Amino acid sequence: MKLNTDNIDLSLIILAGGRSSRMGHPKPWLRKENGITFLNDIITSYRQFGIDNIIVVLNEEFTQNDWEENFLAINKKAIIIKNNQVDKGRLHSLQLGLSHSSSALNIIHNVDNPFVEYKVLTELLADIENQEIIIPTYNDIGGHPVIINKNVKTEITSNYKKYNTLKDVFSKFKKKYVNVDSNTILININTPKDLETLFYEPVL
Repeated sequence: MKLNTDNIDLSLIILAGGRSSRMGHPKPWLRKENGITFLNDIITSYRQFGIDNIIVVLNEEFTQNDWEENFLAINKKAIIIKNNQVDKGRLHSLQLGLSHSSSALNIIHNVDNPFVEYKVLTELLADIENQEIIIPTYNDIGGHPVIINKNVKTEITSNYKKYNTLKDVFSKFKKKYVNVDSNTILININTPKDLETLFYEPVL
């Protein structure tokens, strides 16, 4: 099923540029129960929903050696930006991705949340006009993915060094919170225990 994005200038930024140190295994290459890696599954889901402008910021180390086969599986499905300065943090990764996006609106999706739901995206996109930041909530708790407009994009690409966190950037802009009926927006898989909680088979 395709999302209604005909009149929306929209791209997707997938953040997968960290070290995955707490997990002990590259998060992009963790596998869901269907055997597909987190990153491949996220890309495939968005493409099935009609979003083809996809940019992945990926830790350069995760494209080589033992991970090369996984990298090649997604290389032609998205624009891959190799991050060789992962110690600069998440905002650095995000500005790398946004700098390669020509779209006014951008979805930001973290690779440590492998869930992409049509109903969530539909609700986030329903009232997107004139919004600066759109954030899904479940039980009044904010989650991901989030959508940012061109004003937020410009601030991040031009001035990201002024900020410590994305939350600091967001504090400068108006936010629209959209309540959704899905707790998957709150999931962050950072440790092997997190993975086991979701009944996935660890691949460590």
